[in-house]
Amino acid sequence: MLRKNEKLITIAEFKHASNAELAKLTLEEAGIESVVMGETVGCSFYHIVDNYIKLQVFERDAKLALQLLGEKVEQEGV
Repeated sequence: MLRKNEKLITIAEFKHASNAELAKLTLEEAGIESVVMGETVGCSFYHIVDNYIKLQVFERDAKLALQLLGEKVEQEGV
């Protein structure tokens, strides 16, 4: 839930929208709200834009989100 004056911050960048969506699902399973930004541009201009797809969370959740995504990468060897 959005609180007054909260900021979204980018915690990860991706080349492929599918990887961003998988990370978003991981966070949602842990109760962390997140948003994927730039999917359309990333898909349309993939040949000239690197890592344009961004995963953002509220600043208050950033540390936990990064920890969860780091654990997921270690478990799956991504």
